[in-house]
Amino acid sequence: MQAEELQASNDVLRRSSQELETQKAQLESLNEQMQVRAEELTRANQYKSQFLANMSHELRTPLNSLLILSHDLAENRDGNLAPDQVEAASIIHASGGNLLRLINDILDLSKVEAGKMDVVREPVSIAAFSQRLERNFRRLAQERKLRFSVTAAEAPEEVYTDAGKLEQILTNLIGNALKFTVQGRVSVVFSTADEGRTLKAAVTDSGIGIPEDKLDAVFEAFEQVDASTRRQFGGTGLGLAITQRLANLLGGEVTVDSKLGQGSTFTLSIPVGEPPALDDAALEEELAAEAQAAARAQAPAPARPAPASPAGAERAASGLSPLSRASAPAVADDREALTPGATVILVVEDDPVFARTLVGLVRRKGYQVLVAGDGESALDLAQRYRPTGILLDVMLPGMDGWTVIERLKADPATRHIPVHFVSALDEGRRGRDLGAVGFLTKPVSADQLGEALSLLTHFSADRPRRVLVVDDDAAARHAVRTLLGREKAQIIEAASGEEALEVVAKTPLDCMVLDLGLPGMSGFDLIERLAEGHHHVPVVVYSGRDLTTAESLRLRAFTDSIVVKGALSPERLLDEVSLFLHSVQHEPKALPAVPDGDLEGRKLLLVDDDMRNIYALAKVLRGRGIDVVLAQDGQKALAQLDEQPDIEIVLMDVMMPVMDGYEAMTEIRKLPHLAKLPIIALTAKAMKDDREKCLAAGASDYLAKPVDVPKLLSMIRAWLPPK
Repeated sequence: MQAEELQASNDVLRRSSQELETQKAQLESLNEQMQVRAEELTRANQYKSQFLANMSHELRTPLNSLLILSHDLAENRDGNLAPDQVEAASIIHASGGNLLRLINDILDLSKVEAGKMDVVREPVSIAAFSQRLERNFRRLAQERKLRFSVTAAEAPEEVYTDAGKLEQILTNLIGNALKFTVQGRVSVVFSTADEGRTLKAAVTDSGIGIPEDKLDAVFEAFEQVDASTRRQFGGTGLGLAITQRLANLLGGEVTVDSKLGQGSTFTLSIPVGEPPALDDAALEEELAAEAQAAARAQAPAPARPAPASPAGAERAASGLSPLSRASAPAVADDREALTPGATVILVVEDDPVFARTLVGLVRRKGYQVLVAGDGESALDLAQRYRPTGILLDVMLPGMDGWTVIERLKADPATRHIPVHFVSALDEGRRGRDLGAVGFLTKPVSADQLGEALSLLTHFSADRPRRVLVVDDDAAARHAVRTLLGREKAQIIEAASGEEALEVVAKTPLDCMVLDLGLPGMSGFDLIERLAEGHHHVPVVVYSGRDLTTAESLRLRAFTDSIVVKGALSPERLLDEVSLFLHSVQHEPKALPAVPDGDLEGRKLLLVDDDMRNIYALAKVLRGRGIDVVLAQDGQKALAQLDEQPDIEIVLMDVMMPVMDGYEAMTEIRKLPHLAKLPIIALTAKAMKDDREKCLAAGASDYLAKPVDVPKLLSMIRAWLPPK
């Protein structure tokens, strides 16, 4: 009996074992299928990414040429076109702009759906953000005779989110509100909810409203309320679809409340968020990064040209009175006694005491001076007298300095006058983006102001200016040649990277305009070849493709001028090229490529996740002849060391995502062949225990941020192994 029971039990166990084996085989088969599906999905995403990059380039490039050339025709500078031909060119330009905006919308939507749109969270000041929104839409609301307001009294002081995407969301919502409102008002109100955990931004209009049964449809792609709305107001219905998807990316949503004929309220809700780290090290890291950014903004930068000022000066000297709109200055200036051909500086400052200081400094330099106490007067004086340069404050009564420089750059008569900011605000990057040649943050020294004046006044026209346009598309080269024709520069063309290198080797250049999608050698490779050969040619990357974070990082190590072809890119391109064409011309011995020579050819790995730090340090180190390899985090640093065993020394930031500097140094020291590789740790925290922590993790030495460059170079020399 027991034998039979034992046999039965064995049979049960055998069947169970067989079933388990069968299930195991099925699981293995499913795992293999899942692996295959995952690989297929990965390939599909790669194809999507490549497709988006290629499409953005292939669509934007010909449209960009169309926009440039049609705009050039519409301007009719030679006066040889009939009015109907000018109108036709204007229509072509406007239609091309509409088509380009549609393409950009479709590409944005595709990037979101393909998961190829990154979110970069950073602190965003709601007060400054709301002021920027109000400033951006003020003029459009005035043109449409609508009341427009932005209120942030009940909002949190700061949120942690992607500032660019937040601005894109609200720009879409406000733009829609203004478009669909014929009379009345549009308001934006920032507030908080959920006990301060959620930021709300409500955009309310008194426009046409939306029927209740159509409320859900407005967030679908290519949907609008009805066909008649589309005919009356235009558009494709992509804006709200993109807006909702961007809100989802930020962890929130957009809701709508509307009544037909009474207006609508679109409300964005996103998490307020928290700083990525709350410890002292993170705080000091951020302060150090901001200090470096401010230092870069204050450093001497190339100056733009002053258009010939004698014409304006001659008008003043001939007895013509100033424009009636220009108010009398609170500080006496030279507007009634300008000398033809003199160097004239326009000082725009509402503080009379500081304005007098600036006037005295300008006169001691031997220049003549104009003074404006507000933005409107500044524009009037600039248009009237065409000064050599402008010193501009940001916080002005009425029209602020940001608007002043935007208006100056939008006017062909004043766009080339170099502008240098002197402000209490620390927003050097924004000033640079708007076309300023420099930015000083008050309080400033006399030496700093002297350098600012040098940037404004130093312009040499004793040799021809040369621009190399590198693009394999002949039509695109022609469009850029036409656009830059007004700069009166010699334009040289190259259809490939190899051809460009030949030109660079033979011809002195002031600037290179480079497309990235070249046959053979890519634009990325060309820039790196230029750096390796110590060809210090300013490069403006002018490409139709959307850059990934890694690609942008790769380029930023060599150039800070990247223009993506779009509706406003011709103006941006002209600004960037003009900056280099009319830059301060140093004698070759003043900026030697390798001042000391002892570091030339040495290979260094720079590891940092902050693009500003990477750009600044890489530029300094490459200026000493060092071959600099870049990595954004510890994991990428390990990969670079594996791929490039000839790296001789590492500069390692500590606070990084993915793998921080401590972990990276620990992993490096586990590898026998890297046990003695010199590693200099860079961190914002200068406490004794932090130094000991770095050394314990494997650092050879330690340097606190902000980095003292001479000290860093000495440390590099001390740790580099002898050749």
